[in-house]
Amino acid sequence: MLNFSRAQLGVILLLGAALLLLWAWRGNFGLSPSPPSTPTLHSVYVEVTGAAARPGVYEFTEPPPLSQVAVQAGAPALIGQQGTRLSSGSKVEVTGEGQCRLGRMSGPQLLTLGLALDLNRATAGDLEALPGIGPVLAQRILDFRQQHGPFKTIDDLEQVSGIGPQKLARIKPYVFIEAKGND
Repeated sequence: MLNFSRAQLGVILLLGAALLLLWAWRGNFGLSPSPPSTPTLHSVYVEVTGAAARPGVYEFTEPPPLSQVAVQAGAPALIGQQGTRLSSGSKVEVTGEGQCRLGRMSGPQLLTLGLALDLNRATAGDLEALPGIGPVLAQRILDFRQQHGPFKTIDDLEQVSGIGPQKLARIKPYVFIEAKGND
């Protein structure tokens, strides 16, 4: 029979408890992000960067005009640009000359906010934020899109080498295909 001192038993119990906690923690917090959800009913997120007094990500209940975003972000030079309505995931980069460049948030940002990626606009970096997609597979997706044109359905991803039914099922909640005419 092994004879352990009280201190040795304490260390063994402490290590066992630590391993049990680590096992439980890994089971509850996987590496895959949770599927996009709607934090607030139909939230619209717009990021403002650059020469704005209050850059950041702003939440709206409906697609805001650029002028409303400019007021909130402290970019008064843009207030006169009334007509442009921004969709969720838009990025407004305010330049020092009082102008702006419109673009899209990065893939990791979109996924963090619970927004899906447009499969036909996503960059390699955006695609790499998806669970199970690394640099090689992201490039294959881009190559397929370039050779065959825009994806018509999300299921078309199965035609890309390296994407089977299981991988497609893992990434399906994180992607969408924007309806034609909304470019």
